[in-house]
Amino acid sequence: MFKSQRQWSDLPSELVSDIADSLGIIELLGFRIVCKGWNSASSTASAKIESTRDFEPWFLLYGMNGDDDHKDSDNQCQLLVAESGQKYTVDLPELDGTTCLASNQGWLLLFQQGGSMLFFHPFSRTKIDLPQFPVSELSDLVAAFSSPPTSQDCTVCVVSRRSGDELELNVLHHGASEWIQHKYDRPIDTIKCAAYVKEEFYFLE
Repeated sequence: MFKSQRQWSDLPSELVSDIADSLGIIELLGFRIVCKGWNSASSTASAKIESTRDFEPWFLLYGMNGDDDHKDSDNQCQLLVAESGQKYTVDLPELDGTTCLASNQGWLLLFQQGGSMLFFHPFSRTKIDLPQFPVSELSDLVAAFSSPPTSQDCTVCVVSRRSGDELELNVLHHGASEWIQHKYDRPIDTIKCAAYVKEEFYFLE
């Protein structure tokens, strides 16, 4: 008597999704490269994991000189897990030609020369394009956003220096089709970073 064996790739997508929801972010990265079916079924797993309180912090390092084994690809990034110090290599061609302005709960706010701006999630590979940004070149842009772009209350704030002491603040609310501009005269040399704390945006010298 012979028993037929099913391939792992034939598992029901509902079961694969349930398994992915229980994995840590590093295990999930390996889980997704098993086959196209597993990658598709686990496409929403990252958001659930990253919303838990005991989620282990991580850093995504890109645009830097890696070790000798990884210098041959500009698309390779280093995923650094904060507590353990472990490093993992991840291929993210979507980051090529972009600059990360801000991050929040696993989402990156990316800027491309020409004024293109988008949200990108490095684990689900989800992209959300934003309306054309008023500034076409990356020059002293500092940004923060209040919550993930999938949230109805997501607000993006980007500050830039126009000329002299004039600062321009561009604001985009969830679902809006264009940026709202505010101009201020402030004698500030350089704005170093931005943060969103207790429903307020802060831009720091």
